[in-house]
Amino acid sequence: MILPLTDDLPDPRIRVVRGAVVVPDQGADLVPHGVFDSRGAFLPLSRARLSRGRVSAVPEARAVEGHLPGTHLYMGFSHTHFGHFLLEGIARLWALDHAEMRIDGLVLPARGDMDMEHNLSHNLGPVVARLCDGLPVRILHVPTRVDRLVLPSAGFGHGPWLVGTPAFRAFVAKRFAQIEVDGPERLYLTRGRLNRPDQLVDREDEIEAMMEAAGYFVFAPEKFHFEVQLGVFRAARQIVGPDGSAFHHLPFAMRGDAQAAVFMRRNRPEVLGYLARQMEGFAGITPTTIDPRVRPLPRTTPAPLDLDVLRDRLGQAGFL
Repeated sequence: MILPLTDDLPDPRIRVVRGAVVVPDQGADLVPHGVFDSRGAFLPLSRARLSRGRVSAVPEARAVEGHLPGTHLYMGFSHTHFGHFLLEGIARLWALDHAEMRIDGLVLPARGDMDMEHNLSHNLGPVVARLCDGLPVRILHVPTRVDRLVLPSAGFGHGPWLVGTPAFRAFVAKRFAQIEVDGPERLYLTRGRLNRPDQLVDREDEIEAMMEAAGYFVFAPEKFHFEVQLGVFRAARQIVGPDGSAFHHLPFAMRGDAQAAVFMRRNRPEVLGYLARQMEGFAGITPTTIDPRVRPLPRTTPAPLDLDVLRDRLGQAGFL
């Protein structure tokens, strides 16, 4: 029996598997995928932590259809969503600084019919460029035998794993050490330029106006190149925004003397605590966390917000 993953990050571990078979997801519930050894035994080390406390399922062993010669590092699990890619797709890259053999490339098992190749060449490309040391990333769409697979434990991930292991935090710090700083000192991270209704923030036009009146620059990160985002994040001394993907890579780049406030935009109160842990772990900063949802709590997304509560809490914490 394979036990589920716990809330504790696994101890850093690297296993080299000769003749490993990497099995991609085929679009099933709990995205079954992972690695089998040369004898056909599934390796629990390859399971992924998913959102909302879920764990990837064990896939069925399938006939090998592809072969990848050389030595490749299993970097994580595919996802075209920017935030999910940060939490799932780069979780094992810390091992690049600890592998005792030359790495020829990186592998990601495909996820359903997501077009990872397109996303890696567009919006996710700059992330790969900064983190992957110039190594090629190969998306595996069919069960593929790899001559030598470097299989690390996860060093980062959803929920309580956002704090990262010391090895993963050191890996990130090294690759984000040199950032071209360029941006305002006060920053509001808006979600108002996103497309889907469930991605938005209640009354955000009013929130933007409030923050602009207080001297904040309203910044929609997704509209700018990843490197530009990093430079803007590093320049800011005060950063405010709703929970979301921006707060997953903000801690990688922000300055040590910055202040941050993050408020809840949806009915997931546990998220604020996890984001705070990530910021404390990676940047040494304890953010102000605010729950401005209207009571009694509705179940809609985005959650209706009480602007007076948000304004008062930001004022009390010195952001307004």
